[in-house]
Amino acid sequence: ALRQQSGSSTSAAPVRIVVTQPRRIAAITVAKRVAEELGETVGEGVVGYKVRGVSVVSPKCKILFCTTGVLLRRLSHEGQQDMFSPKTVTHLIVDEVHERNCETDFMLTFLRQVIEERSQLKVVLMSATMDAECFLKYFAVPSRVSGSAGQ
Repeated sequence: ALRQQSGSSTSAAPVRIVVTQPRRIAAITVAKRVAEELGETVGEGVVGYKVRGVSVVSPKCKILFCTTGVLLRRLSHEGQQDMFSPKTVTHLIVDEVHERNCETDFMLTFLRQVIEERSQLKVVLMSATMDAECFLKYFAVPSRVSGSAGQ
């Protein structure tokens, strides 16, 4: 999708993917790996990362890897009206969602508050061990689960 968009002359809405990781080292390592697989250097193309005290992004950044805490700070600056708006995120991927902590719980609470107003937002919750039905009930979504435990 990113490659199609960058080569397209149509006025498609910009893609802004945010991937949260519970730890700084995971955000940095995965960002570097994804950039490498795209044939880029992290922070110079479409892949970047932000962790506490470090921002490695370019103006072309479309895939941002960050810690949950960084995303929470960003959301607090956006305010309720712009929270999870298409200006800042079109796709939200929460990795290791089973690692429950205050930051993840706050982020999921904010997401739940705005999810109905942000119908264009694509959300992926990932975990090797999560109870998918629990999250589906929390967000009041009919069962649409991909994969299975451990995948």
